Amino acid sequence: MHRCLLALTLALAALPAAALEGDPRSSACRQALVALQARESELAASVPDQARPRTAADTRWRSLRAQAARACLGRESDAEPAPLPRSALPPIAVPPTSAPTPVTPPAIARPPLAPPPPAVLSRPAPVLRSCDALGCWTSDGARLPHTGRDPLDPRVRCTLQGRVVVCL
Repeated sequence: MHRCLLALTLALAALPAAALEGDPRSSACRQALVALQARESELAASVPDQARPRTAADTRWRSLRAQAARACLGRESDAEPAPLPRSALPPIAVPPTSAPTPVTPPAIARPPLAPPPPAVLSRPAPVLRSCDALGCWTSDGARLPHTGRDPLDPRVRCTLQGRVVVCL
């Protein structure tokens, strides 16, 4: 930052000197332009009416033009403009940025989950109330078919398996 301010200050200080050196309203500028126009008139008079004068090939015209450029502009007309002062610091190299790839944690082998416990019924499970030759009645009023032996025989035992009564 300090170097930039120093370079700017030096450039501003040099402006008035360059302005005095290349003032288009100065007498040196006017004299150089008059001499250049006189040479162009001489060259135009020496060429037939339809042809263009070859001013670029004339060495005297080129020197008068360079003098006029120095007097009016403060520099050579064909010369490149003075380069801007460069910083003494080397350019800063910045690597391209990219989004970091997300790191995924390694997969952890987990044992399979146990099945959920059976749902607790709000009502008690139905029990057999009475049976006949075709089926049985449960405590909740449902009629269930039976399979196996006769449920009315006192030696036969009947159990409820799902929605069927099994008698053995």
